[in-house]
Amino acid sequence: MAQLRHDYQKFKAFNTEVLVMTPNGPRMIARHIREHGTPYPILSDTGAKVAEQYLVRMQQVGPFFKVFPPSVFLVDQTGKIGYAAYLSSLTAEPDNREALAVLAKMAG
Repeated sequence: MAQLRHDYQKFKAFNTEVLVMTPNGPRMIARHIREHGTPYPILSDTGAKVAEQYLVRMQQVGPFFKVFPPSVFLVDQTGKIGYAAYLSSLTAEPDNREALAVLAKMAG
């Protein structure tokens, strides 16, 4: 999620925190944060319980497994989700221009 790292300060300027939810476990997330210097929290949802509550569409991976692609939430200081991106694949990146436009409209 290089683009999120790149625009992180723009999101922070709107008093918003970026939260990424992924099916990866805590060790894989810790390694990713360490290797890429990720400034925002990445939440582990290995059992997909939270993904199910938010109706995130699952993807078939191989004949036996289903996982959900990463999801990105922009949360303001009151805990309100101002923007959500449910990515289409495990390697997809969100379009930050849309998210920043939504935040600017909410602030404006």
